[in-house]
Amino acid sequence: MTKKKCLIFAHYHPQGMIRNDILNFLKKSQKIFYEIVFISTKIKKNQIKKIPNKIKIIKRENFGYDFYSYKKGWEYLNKKLNGNFSDKNFFFINSSILFIQPEKLLNLLSKKSSIRNKEFWGISRSFELTDHIATYCFFFSGALFENKNIFNWWKNIKPLNDRNKVISHYELGLSNLMIKNNIKLNSFYKKNIKLKTNNIFKKVVQRYKEIFLKTPKYYKKNPINYFWRDFYNKYGIIKIKLIKDNDKKYGVKGLRSLVKKKGFLKDALNN
Repeated sequence: MTKKKCLIFAHYHPQGMIRNDILNFLKKSQKIFYEIVFISTKIKKNQIKKIPNKIKIIKRENFGYDFYSYKKGWEYLNKKLNGNFSDKNFFFINSSILFIQPEKLLNLLSKKSSIRNKEFWGISRSFELTDHIATYCFFFSGALFENKNIFNWWKNIKPLNDRNKVISHYELGLSNLMIKNNIKLNSFYKKNIKLKTNNIFKKVVQRYKEIFLKTPKYYKKNPINYFWRDFYNKYGIIKIKLIKDNDKKYGVKGLRSLVKKKGFLKDALNN
């Protein structure tokens, strides 16, 4: 059975603006999503008018980070759908990524018509701090909400204002919740995952290189930063923070030139 897709989009901009790449993404998203809920903490009235009429807009006060926006979108759909989640797939995306070529990402998501009930998906997975799915874009079957542990976890999300606590409780906490409930973590991007070897001989060689040759532990790093070219080429997205920080340790040579060439540099730096 092909399940209907619901998108919950968490938006934040310090000046209350909505970037052109997000507008483009939302407009194209209407072709594949049955319901789209857009939650913003600071959007201006004149910016709201730019968003397609069929998209539900929720404006809330600026506290709680993206996970509290995700919760507000989930609460709206829970009420509208009367808790009938089993025939839906839920997708959660936030504005921390720049959608340079949104059709690439949307084409990928459109193909995920069947998500197994025992799977938790994301674009990327990382072993940084602990094994988890990155929460700038993740999705799973609505049937998981029939699990009381998962339903109550979402119901009890609090508007935390400490970023480290948000990461611990929610970004890492969500994956930990899934693992505890025997839900398998899956990601589209696997290059960093494959670098984590369980072969004892390869592990010895890997540790030697890490200790003596100072080779980075890429399998423990955030892949969307270290492998940003792959994410751009495969999914048409780049992390906003990566563009703004322009940190050389991520091999960002040519990054800003690329974003500028595509016409998105000013929007990215002002976000």
